[in-house]
Amino acid sequence: MTDRITTAFRFAAALVLTGVAAISFAQDNGKDDKPPPTIADKTEGLDTLDGLLTVHLDHDEGKVWLELPEPDDEGRIGEYIYVEALRAGLGSNPVGLDRGQLGSTAFIDIRELGGKVIFERRNLSYRASTDNPAERRAVRESFASSILWAGDIAVRDPDSGNLLVDATSFVVRDAHGVANTLRRSGQGSFSLDKGRSLADTRAALAFPDNIVLESILTFSSGSPGGEVRSTTPDASSVTLGQRHMLVRPPDDGYEPRAYDPRMPSFGVSYIDYAAPLDEPMRPRWISRHRLEREDVNAPTSPAVEPIVYYVDGGAPEPIRSALIDGASWWNQAFEAAGFENAFIVEELPEDVHPLDIRYNVIQWVHRSTRGWSYGSSVTDPRTGEIIKGHVSLGSLRVRQDRRIFEGLAGTDKTGSGDADDPVEIALSRIRQLSAHEVGHTLGFAHNFAASVRDRESVMDYPAPLVTVDDAGGLDFSNAYAVGIGDWDKHSVNFSYREFPRGTDEADALDAIVLAGLARGHVYMSDSDARSPGSAHPDAHLWDNGADPLEGLADTMAVRKVAIENFAEDRVMEGRPLAELNDVFVPVYLFHRYQLEAAAKLVGGVEYHRNVRGDGQPSATPVPADTQKQALRDVLAVLDPEQLAVPGDVLDVLAPDTFGASRGREVFRGSMSPAFDPIGASGVISSVAFTFLLEPSRLARVMEQHRRDSGQLSIDELMAEITDAAFPRRSDAKNLAEYRRQTQRVLVESLIGLAQSARASFAVRSRANEALSRIQGRLRGGADRWHTAALASLIEKHLERGFDAAPPTRAADPAPPGSPIGSPIGSPIRTGDMDFLYGCGWRLEIP
Repeated sequence: MTDRITTAFRFAAALVLTGVAAISFAQDNGKDDKPPPTIADKTEGLDTLDGLLTVHLDHDEGKVWLELPEPDDEGRIGEYIYVEALRAGLGSNPVGLDRGQLGSTAFIDIRELGGKVIFERRNLSYRASTDNPAERRAVRESFASSILWAGDIAVRDPDSGNLLVDATSFVVRDAHGVANTLRRSGQGSFSLDKGRSLADTRAALAFPDNIVLESILTFSSGSPGGEVRSTTPDASSVTLGQRHMLVRPPDDGYEPRAYDPRMPSFGVSYIDYAAPLDEPMRPRWISRHRLEREDVNAPTSPAVEPIVYYVDGGAPEPIRSALIDGASWWNQAFEAAGFENAFIVEELPEDVHPLDIRYNVIQWVHRSTRGWSYGSSVTDPRTGEIIKGHVSLGSLRVRQDRRIFEGLAGTDKTGSGDADDPVEIALSRIRQLSAHEVGHTLGFAHNFAASVRDRESVMDYPAPLVTVDDAGGLDFSNAYAVGIGDWDKHSVNFSYREFPRGTDEADALDAIVLAGLARGHVYMSDSDARSPGSAHPDAHLWDNGADPLEGLADTMAVRKVAIENFAEDRVMEGRPLAELNDVFVPVYLFHRYQLEAAAKLVGGVEYHRNVRGDGQPSATPVPADTQKQALRDVLAVLDPEQLAVPGDVLDVLAPDTFGASRGREVFRGSMSPAFDPIGASGVISSVAFTFLLEPSRLARVMEQHRRDSGQLSIDELMAEITDAAFPRRSDAKNLAEYRRQTQRVLVESLIGLAQSARASFAVRSRANEALSRIQGRLRGGADRWHTAALASLIEKHLERGFDAAPPTRAADPAPPGSPIGSPIGSPIRTGDMDFLYGCGWRLEIP
């Protein structure tokens, strides 16, 4: 019986297995088969945008799906230019996370690998310019690439072969490096809060040549810094808007143009491992917009497609019109280069976002404190072709300029429309600023030597040209230049001119450069001008005139009149007199940059951007007589008569009002709430000694004297400085404290120099020698407490020797003079060429 049951059970089991096998066989042969999912199935009910790529948006789930073309046999899907940017910023100038701030531009390959889609940044710093695929592969495999993101393939469409991938994690990530920027700027350790960061699906856009994806990112910290606390409603949570753009690479119709070191072009460079052995391995291409003439054989002809810039409607009138006017000046340069109607400036349409890749934009950016404006570009990293120019203009600059001129001219003329109307002068400055920053986005670097040739370029930093008239008043009629300069026309001619067919372009471009040299053009940029140790006598920021010493004398005359006339009318009727503290700073420091320009003649070297065979002279020191006179003129500024603040000015500098707090725009001092004139004078002394006692400057002084005994020696320099600070004569009683402040600043500057790791052994020794001489001069001084304190300070330093730490500064740091006192970010890295697209330089005010 049991055997029969067992047999029956086995038979039934066999029937079941046979049925299962039959069903499986039927499925394998297409019977009752469920078809694989399609992209249409997966995205049904989602919002779909068709453009360069198809974007599917799930607003309910906050997901962004990308539909990608079918990969080829090697998994390649496509190549794109990728740009990330901040749509909404922090509003803090020192931190620099601005509205509309562009990040780096990358050339990426999208491809399929291992069931995933990867976004891989191509390494364009190393290339092989050859048709040989083996050579190109050897270079590609020798240097690392960077995978920016990888995502799982959700659907492989059975009909089209297209891929669907969830790109939400690509969109919701800290691509801009916000957390690192906050940390580097001392704002605390922030991290991306994924629970409060999400894709902004309703902000996505798609166009034939680009797509735009956006996210809202929240960064959290338990110990936020002061800048974050001042600009966010809840300092523990910083929420910013981020934008990602994928752009179709330009076609092959653009012709790269070779870089020339004598011209102010930004550009791209790379190492070419396929270069012939007798040619350089590092080609360089300038950055420029694509621009063509209808008839290249005619002297002038219309542009096929003009360059159009748009001004952000967020800029109010009359500023908006001033921005349009100033930027439009560039058309003068393009006309001179043979183009008709090649450069146009208009107001941005209301329905266009400033970050739209299709538009060159001048954007209006607000911050809690004033700061740099800058011009950025989206550039094809392969060729240097500029795809989008993007200017960011800080809104507080024009207000600070107005305040400067209210300090010089008073407020009675504000709104009058006259030449001395502070508002009109400020608008004149912002026209020039608009042209300047647009110039960066056209591909041009600064030229800080332009001011020596009648302000021949908008790419310099212009000091206001104010003069003393015959009646002893101030003349503002020529404060800022109007229109494009000769250097700017020269720059456009080199970068954009098209030549008749059959022309050897290299020879034609060299002829343009040589013609500029023959006209006396000098090109000196950031590396030649910004550092306190820089050497070229023509390269400085915010200065005027061909002769820095004449410029200093003129500036001191203007400053004298402005201080003598300083009164309550320097603020608007009904405003707190405490605001005079802010207004007085740029008046008292009006000579600041001209003083620095004069100091740089000491140990100065006149040099050129030579190319072999161009006939330019070799580097030569600034003549000895000029250096010695410069030293005397700079030290004359430190005379107590020049440093003193008149009593009637001190009487109107009222303390802060209740509820107000002193910002960084005022002198701090040690007499709060009263104004500290002695502390203010120490700022000027510190500026002068920072430049005169800069280690590389003193090393050049020593070397120049070694080669030519007629040149200024370091012993002579130290003796002049010591005699100026510690004269044999006595000062008037009411001026003695100004002298003592200068002496304190000098002693501590020399101690800092003696202990500086940047100074040579010989320079440090001379600093100690100067301190010993001062120590001897202090013995028996009339002001025994002051002299005893300085002598003790010097004695302790000399006993400790070279390895001691420098003392605390005697002088407070100067309030910001340039538009910023801290960095907005790093230079853009392109191959081996560090180019700053604009004015966002890492600069700490000493």
